Amino acid sequence: MAFGFNIAALPAYTDQLSLDLISKAVLKTDLLDYVDLRSGFTSGTVAINLVDADLPVSALSCGWTSDGEVTYTQVNVTIDSLQSKTQMCVEDLRSVYQSAFMNAGTGNDFIPFEEVISESYADKLRKYNEGYLINGAGAAGTGTGLKAQITVANGANIALGTPAPWTVSNAVSQALDLYDAIAESVKDRDDLIMVVSPAAYRTLVRALVAQNLYHFDSVAGNEVMILPGTNIKVIYSSGLVGSDNAFAGPGKMILAATGLTDELDSFRFFYDESADVMKFRAAWRLGVGVGEVNLFATNDLA
Repeated sequence: MAFGFNIAALPAYTDQLSLDLISKAVLKTDLLDYVDLRSGFTSGTVAINLVDADLPVSALSCGWTSDGEVTYTQVNVTIDSLQSKTQMCVEDLRSVYQSAFMNAGTGNDFIPFEEVISESYADKLRKYNEGYLINGAGAAGTGTGLKAQITVANGANIALGTPAPWTVSNAVSQALDLYDAIAESVKDRDDLIMVVSPAAYRTLVRALVAQNLYHFDSVAGNEVMILPGTNIKVIYSSGLVGSDNAFAGPGKMILAATGLTDELDSFRFFYDESADVMKFRAAWRLGVGVGEVNLFATNDLA
């Protein structure tokens, strides 16, 4: 059976869809569906405005008296210019594609070679970017992640009770204690999120089942739930794998900044005939910041 392995098609495919592919790699992370995402930025530290308007109410009268005001809060976000460069032997690419093709079965679900390889690399970048949002750039840049920004030392509220790693016996109370520590002024917002590790999320599900709370609301399959008795969405992030840290607050007060408006953000493969290797390069910009840390709660665990 022919596998449609066409090296020449890969560079053309990624050149044509470069912005779409890098956009998928940057935007399709667990967190970005729930935060305020802004695009069109260059690298460096930029000040982004958040707007908050008062709504004054008074007795009806003639004339005009303005009792309210629009408040602008500036959030400094450090945006890193990032890149990934790698290469793969053509025969290794062939084995990757053949494996993917075999796993697809024998029906009419044939996937072109260039799509399989491009999506594979885009998925790796998505996982990196999720980790970036939580943990920062590390050696690749200067931007810090949400775990280092939403801390008690920076003004976040500590979870009530005694914060501890989640277990089946304490997960529900730990989650509620974290929710209760969110600033009262934002408790009625519809964008509240609680971000936990995948392991903590699974533990919370098991704890709810153990307490016969089968009525908890599941949103978007098993990836998001509404914590019973609250209006907060519990989501997990792969960036917290191996961590007991958890934080909660208004998602739209988290600002993620990207480029994605010009050729500086790209995703492409090209063939180096002299070495008989396919080379891959991706470039993108990303940063994250928090509007008002004092609105958030954290368990402040490592």
